[in-house]
Amino acid sequence: MDVDRDLHPDLDAGSGPVSTARRSLVITEDLVRAYSRRGNYHSDASQAEKLGLPGLVAQGTQAMGPAYGLLLDTWGADFLAEGEIDVRFVGMVLANQTVDATVAIADDLHDEATIEVSNRDSGRLAVVGTAMRISRGATPAP
Repeated sequence: MDVDRDLHPDLDAGSGPVSTARRSLVITEDLVRAYSRRGNYHSDASQAEKLGLPGLVAQGTQAMGPAYGLLLDTWGADFLAEGEIDVRFVGMVLANQTVDATVAIADDLHDEATIEVSNRDSGRLAVVGTAMRISRGATPAP
């Protein structure tokens, strides 16, 4: 999937330069358990096994964490207070796997970004989507 083209057509080749930030995270078993409540396939290996899963499964929002951190680093408090995220969780991340997040912001748009989080271990996408920083007093597009 070409995230830039499929999910954000304004970032097409003719729209100008794109600033890209990247961050990785190893999602350990301890992190998965700490992030999830007890007694489910996110935190209990026996529950995951009952469902036929190969191990503890990180929640999608946990896999999204490095990308969210990049957005906060880039846009700061404005994004935290008034930003929007629209993502799809498209692939599984297991405990002890590494996710690589990429956030691309078109230099001529500044307030819109594409998000892609891939599972380094499986080589598959885990999260795709977009984010928008809404300027104070501005009305978001429908």
